[in-house]
Amino acid sequence: MANSKLNPLPRLGIKLLPGGILDYVQTEDRKFIRYGYWEKGDKATVIILPGRTEYIEKYNTVIQEFLDRNFSVLCIDWRGQGLSQRPHGRIDIGHVKDFFEYQMDLETILENLKNTLDNRPKILFSHSMGGCIGLRYLLRDNTFKCSIFSAPLWGLPVSEFTISILIPIFNLVISMGLGLVAYPYKIDGFNILTKPFEKNVLTKNLEFYNEMRDNLLIDPRLGLGPPTLYWVKALNDELFKLSKMPPPEIPQLTFMGDLDKVISKKAIKSRMARTPLGELKILTNSMHEVFFETTEIKEEIWEEMDKFLNKIFPN
Repeated sequence: MANSKLNPLPRLGIKLLPGGILDYVQTEDRKFIRYGYWEKGDKATVIILPGRTEYIEKYNTVIQEFLDRNFSVLCIDWRGQGLSQRPHGRIDIGHVKDFFEYQMDLETILENLKNTLDNRPKILFSHSMGGCIGLRYLLRDNTFKCSIFSAPLWGLPVSEFTISILIPIFNLVISMGLGLVAYPYKIDGFNILTKPFEKNVLTKNLEFYNEMRDNLLIDPRLGLGPPTLYWVKALNDELFKLSKMPPPEIPQLTFMGDLDKVISKKAIKSRMARTPLGELKILTNSMHEVFFETTEIKEEIWEEMDKFLNKIFPN
């Protein structure tokens, strides 16, 4: 149970999906991690791993789609974002020193809910940064039946030459004790408050964009600033390691928008090309938030999702 300074409920005005449980678990390194769990039959449980800057309530519509299909759902707030414990209590930076810290978050929640989850198959659903974390977890754990990736962060949308210049500079700055300095990343979670919809790189869905903006105005604790230099270095290290590793040996369905500028589309295509059990669906006229795009794109996605899941979980 969390300490007295943490409350799993967002402020009044944030939409809550009924029927769920919101609570905390504590990791070995004493971080309080928030999760939400919705029980719906024994068909399977979907484990949702959000991306950077995200939080459980953002996934209300996705969770409801799975519930409507008789899947139970577990969703988490990574350390340092949502209503999980923040580094140094700060919402203006996204920070870890090692991406394995996220593995601890997921492991701890799954272990704490083991008696609840182990009586049914598990499906991994992950978006963006969650796709990086989820891929690593699937390579360490063999209990998942299948996986769905949404615009997974398997590579950065910059050249290897740029990375070869930046990372040594970051290492030097970190060695000087300045690892908490923020990198001016273009997907700062608070940018949505000032960036006009027409210039955003996330979605063509105005209703969704406005809802995310309203949520930050109602409860700024859900926001997240740019990543620290430590975080960027940790991500780069993890992406390099994962690029050398084989695909998980389970069915995988990956969605990617053809207009995505947040992640490396080349890295996704490269990994899926060497994933025998994988399917890659490239969505026309879609940006990064594929599951929160226009109605037409969402309909296309869920049609593909039903085909994929019905093969694995036939009625």
